[in-house]
Amino acid sequence: MKEDVKEFRKTKDYLICIDSDGCVMDTMDVKHMRCFGPCLVYEWDLGEYRDEIIRLWRKVNLLSVTRGVNRFQGLAQVLKSINENYTTVEGLEEYLHWAESAQELSDKSLKEAYEKTENICMKKALDWSRLVNQSMAMVSDNKKPPFDGTEDALRMAREYADIVIVTAANRQEINKEWEFFELAQYTDLLMSQETGRKEDCLRELLDKGYEKDHVLMIGDAPADLEAARRAEVLFYPILAYQERESWEKFSEALKHFTEGDYTGAYQDGKIKEFQENLHIEDK
Repeated sequence: MKEDVKEFRKTKDYLICIDSDGCVMDTMDVKHMRCFGPCLVYEWDLGEYRDEIIRLWRKVNLLSVTRGVNRFQGLAQVLKSINENYTTVEGLEEYLHWAESAQELSDKSLKEAYEKTENICMKKALDWSRLVNQSMAMVSDNKKPPFDGTEDALRMAREYADIVIVTAANRQEINKEWEFFELAQYTDLLMSQETGRKEDCLRELLDKGYEKDHVLMIGDAPADLEAARRAEVLFYPILAYQERESWEKFSEALKHFTEGDYTGAYQDGKIKEFQENLHIEDK
């Protein structure tokens, strides 16, 4: 599986971009509840508020409009709430500015920002992220399986389209999971948090020569829909806690996509289902 977009070449008329966590891999609950949340409690010494913080992390990152957001943006929202409702978070404002404005949201980018500023919140966020990576590496791969129906859908999609993973997650972790479950064979490229924001990834892929209505983004989070809208490509949702059913219906979506009538009533209906599933309103 390629990891450098410069090496990627268009081989088919259609392109399907797929998120990983919570979309293909059943990882959202285990990663967020066993790794992200607890590591936050540890790094900021919030043991006395542990249960409240874990619930807050789950709400922000799994059960709201910010589901699936980049880890550093999710952290920013949770830290802001902690600062307002529990205890002062030293150096928060400078970290919030970085999370909102950085071109790349990754350990490498945060390390560079910290070295320039020596901001204590950035330092803690970097240590937290590294601890999360170590924690996730300790979770058995068997506890992070793909959802039922994903391999069949990927195999089917591969016949018609180039396949690219577009994720806000850590490259090494995603690569490991897709290789372990032998799904990498159905993909052409991995674009991760180290590559850039999803919207920018989609635009960079469009530059390879695809028509916008020949590009489909598959995702489980509002950030996936927003990236697709900004890049002016199509969107197919994987509904939270209805993942198997979503993948079973993908063959119908693929037919609409390749026959050129995905835009309009069909896509509008899918987006409505998606928004109702996460209890969010259209903008």
